[in-house]
Amino acid sequence: MSEATQRETNETLSRRLRDAWMKTVGAYATDEKGTQGLLQRLVEFGALSAEEAKKVLGEARGKIDRNKTELDARVDESIKAALERFGELREARRLEERIAELEARLKELESQAA
Repeated sequence: MSEATQRETNETLSRRLRDAWMKTVGAYATDEKGTQGLLQRLVEFGALSAEEAKKVLGEARGKIDRNKTELDARVDESIKAALERFGELREARRLEERIAELEARLKELESQAA
C-alpha cells in the first residue's frame, strides 16, 4: 500500500470516527434536554417535587458522564487497535510484495542457469 493510499485510509477512518463521535455528543445533548423537559412536566403535573426532579436529573447527569468517560476510553482503544491493524496490514503487504519480487528474481536466475 502506498503512503498516499495509507494516508487517505487513515483520513477516511478519522473522518468517520469524528462523525460518529459528533452524532454521539449530539445525542447526549438532546437526551439531557429531553430529560430536563420530561422532569419539568412531571413537576408541573405534581408527580415529582422540584427537589426530586433535581435529584433525578443529577443522577442522570452522573450516569451520562460516567458512560461518556467509558465511551471515550473505548473509542480511544478502538482507534489505537485500528491503527495497529493498519500498520500490520501494511507490513504484511510489503512482505508479500518483497516475496513476489524475490520469486521473480529466483525464476530469472533459474532460467539463466538452465
